Amino acid sequence: MITVANMQSFLSINPSEVVLTNRRVTQTRAIDAGRASAFSHLVNGEGLTLVLTELITALENAIRGVKCSIMLCDQESHTLSFFVGPSIPSTYAHAMYSLAIDERAGANARAAHTRQPVISANIRQDTFWDRYKTIASHAKLAACWAYPIISPSKKLLGTFSLYFEHPISPSEQNLDTIEKEAHVAAIIIERAQNIESLHKAKQDLQKKIDVSTRELEESNKLLSKALEQRNDVQKQLVEMENMASLGIMMSSLTHEINTPVGVSVTAISHLKEVQQKTRAKLDSNQLTRSELDSMFDEIDEAAFIIERNLFRSTELIKTFKQLSIDQHSADVRRFNVCDYINEILLSLKPRLKHTNLSFCIDVEPELYILSYPGAFSQILINLIMNSAIHGFKEKQAGRICIKMSRLDNDLCLDYSDNGKGMNQHTIDNIYKPFFTLGRSMGGTGLGMNVCYNLIVKLLKGTIDCESDLGQGVRFRVRFPQSSHIS
Repeated sequence: MITVANMQSFLSINPSEVVLTNRRVTQTRAIDAGRASAFSHLVNGEGLTLVLTELITALENAIRGVKCSIMLCDQESHTLSFFVGPSIPSTYAHAMYSLAIDERAGANARAAHTRQPVISANIRQDTFWDRYKTIASHAKLAACWAYPIISPSKKLLGTFSLYFEHPISPSEQNLDTIEKEAHVAAIIIERAQNIESLHKAKQDLQKKIDVSTRELEESNKLLSKALEQRNDVQKQLVEMENMASLGIMMSSLTHEINTPVGVSVTAISHLKEVQQKTRAKLDSNQLTRSELDSMFDEIDEAAFIIERNLFRSTELIKTFKQLSIDQHSADVRRFNVCDYINEILLSLKPRLKHTNLSFCIDVEPELYILSYPGAFSQILINLIMNSAIHGFKEKQAGRICIKMSRLDNDLCLDYSDNGKGMNQHTIDNIYKPFFTLGRSMGGTGLGMNVCYNLIVKLLKGTIDCESDLGQGVRFRVRFPQSSHIS
């Protein structure tokens, strides 16, 4: 309820005070709107110049006759330079470029130096303006209120200044306004600098990533080329091993076939001698029936010897031919395991003749399997030669056991020797390509790697090794029967 006293009090308000209050409200709204707009531009990723210009423009619109500027200090906080202040005369801005921060270089430099507000109500009367009074006069600047821009982390960022064309002192409200504007500017500048630092760091990181990517691509190219070369070398070495095995087979074939061929040659020579003697007696009419019967008996015996030994030679040639074909092909066929192992041992005779090894073959005589005979022979040859080279000293008596059996739907090969065995390091690396302890003896380190690849990749099986120093070695190979072979 409005009383008479209240009405009298309301009527007693000075109209000029009402106008002043309305002006202050308008100024406050304009400044707040400028701050809001500045923050909006900042959030939207606009440039620092546009963001700070919003603050300056709002303040210039709110305070009559004011010219605002923001000066930023360098990273070392040694100098100040104009950043924004479109209403400040350009001649004055250029003159203040790289302004040294000290207490006798104008209001801005003094505010930055002391980190306190510096009010020059009349530039002409301030002694620390002596160097710049003429420049300020030409720019029609008579007063300067400077406030330091200090970041929340207490870092000096620059100064916020208000210039006037006539001498003027600030009110408490003016000081409060400029303090708030300097605080807002500090938040914006620090945020913008952080964004710029992050952006620069991102660019630097991207450059490093690009360099690393290029280097990685080059490394990958070199690695790929090296792997191709390594694979080529490995293929050549494997082929060389196959050729070496073929050479051993040829040597074994020569050695084994010499006996039946020699016997056949002897039989033929004897037959020729008998024939010559018989003809001589026939020509001289001295041939008797008993001598003729004896000649036929010798012919029959010689023919039998020649036939049997030539058949043996033919079988040997077929055996070695099949071993050679098997080692250089990946065909599946049915074969007798026991006979095939004996043929493999026969092919290794030349390489094992200087050893003192005995073999124990524990395989059913009628065990036939449908598998890869070439893979089977290569696996056994590598295992046997590893035992002969690494498991025993020269001429040391040794024993190698080969057992083959069926387990469920799989075939199991159990190979063992009673040699010197292996340590754990050798067991861990035995299947790696080019790993060998016999490099000085011509080893390539591919034998067990070839075994592993044949068993795992071709036969789709597994191989396990057990060994201790002085306790020999044992390999357990297990692979599916023909129905599971791809």
